[in-house]
Amino acid sequence: MPRFTRRSFVKTAALAGAGVALHGCGGLSVERARDVVVIGAGIAGLTAARDLTRAGLDVLVLEARDRVGGRIHTLHDRAPHGLEMGAQMIHGSRAPTWELVREFGVKTRPFSDWGTWPWSGSGGFQKPDPVRQEEIEGRLARSYHDYHGEDVSFREFLETEKFTPAEQDALAEHALSWSAEADEVSLRAAMEDDAAWDRYLDRNYQVIGGYDILPNNLAAALGDRVRTSCVVRQVEWGRFGVRVSYERNGRPEKARARRAVVTLPIGVLQTGSPVFSPALPGWKLRSIESLRMGRVVVVHLLFDTWFWRDLDPAFPGWHTRGGRISFWDPHPVGAGAPVLLGWIEGNAAQELSDLGETAGRQRAVTWVEDVFPSAGARRRLQWSSLRDWLRDPYALGSYSFTRPGGWSQRAVLATPIEDRLHFAGEATAEAPHYQTVHGAYMSGRRAAREVLSAMGRDMALLSGSAARLLYSGRLGYPDVS
Repeated sequence: MPRFTRRSFVKTAALAGAGVALHGCGGLSVERARDVVVIGAGIAGLTAARDLTRAGLDVLVLEARDRVGGRIHTLHDRAPHGLEMGAQMIHGSRAPTWELVREFGVKTRPFSDWGTWPWSGSGGFQKPDPVRQEEIEGRLARSYHDYHGEDVSFREFLETEKFTPAEQDALAEHALSWSAEADEVSLRAAMEDDAAWDRYLDRNYQVIGGYDILPNNLAAALGDRVRTSCVVRQVEWGRFGVRVSYERNGRPEKARARRAVVTLPIGVLQTGSPVFSPALPGWKLRSIESLRMGRVVVVHLLFDTWFWRDLDPAFPGWHTRGGRISFWDPHPVGAGAPVLLGWIEGNAAQELSDLGETAGRQRAVTWVEDVFPSAGARRRLQWSSLRDWLRDPYALGSYSFTRPGGWSQRAVLATPIEDRLHFAGEATAEAPHYQTVHGAYMSGRRAAREVLSAMGRDMALLSGSAARLLYSGRLGYPDVS
């Protein structure tokens, strides 16, 4: 058997991305580093960190906000069941997030079918015409089947297929499901998404007590492995591993690891911050540019009474402006507070964002007054909030949509770079799971599997004794500063 000397041990360990530093006295000086640093503590990042930690890896999670959850954000001080400022629902009874719901003992309730809600207009409320809608949807499906052209915008396709303006409005949800407008969205992505959703989604569910139960429980299990208020400025990567420079409460710090899992939203990656050194390869940059962030503003209006229930005690909510503006009662009858939640999308969200928070909240009250002119909504208003995801510096939008010509790029976005940089987040999920919490959850699990697979390849380069030292924490990593 070959003699396993200190020199050969160091050489072999270095091949696996680990290493040591020799000092003048000839002894080993070990600087502790991590196996993996995860950038972002939304569902994707926390899930990846949870799976990697359970596999025995040393993980650090860096989150820019002063809380975990990312685009899941629940406000608890105004309503006993919480008010969702971001993600609202579990989409479908087969969504993988039910694994977390069962694990944490979370209660849920079915959410009413959006398609049955009335539409408000100058003539008051109008119930949707399911027969007419089915006719239009059937024509759309046939047009999809017969189309063999380029990946144009959804709007251009509808115009080419001679859909009338009224029919295009009836089909607006196919673009607004991304919180985008029809002239912004890839036709091929819409076709793929529609086909997948038809097979997948049965109904939606709300988390009772707040959606943030899920990320909060994930973070609690990770303990001090999660650091908040840490804004990542630079990610250096190479054969040495990964070095992350960040500011923690304004103080510069660094983290070192063998690999990184990047879960930043597309809107943030497109700003060029953090800086990657060396720069991300062209194929990865093209995948990032193929997507955009949708536009959503979430409004909560707390009144002194449920005046909208005068129409119907079980009144669910309503749509207006072609579905760009939707209001609903987020609480079941007999529970919660008299709150209307406004989900504002697309151009209407941009309009509200441009007004600013104070004027935007006033505009939202005006929209309610337009629908209930005799209710005295402004006089009854007790409190209001506006969550502008367009201006959130750590999201810069709601969730991703695909630009024309980019419908095949999500898989490219998810592809690791040289087994050093791994990517997760809803934008990396496959249809129909992108744009959803469960898509982010699935992507975190996928990234963790990829990291573990890459670590397994590393371990194949080490002898059994070296591997045991590496994972016992007795073997450190070199100072690569």
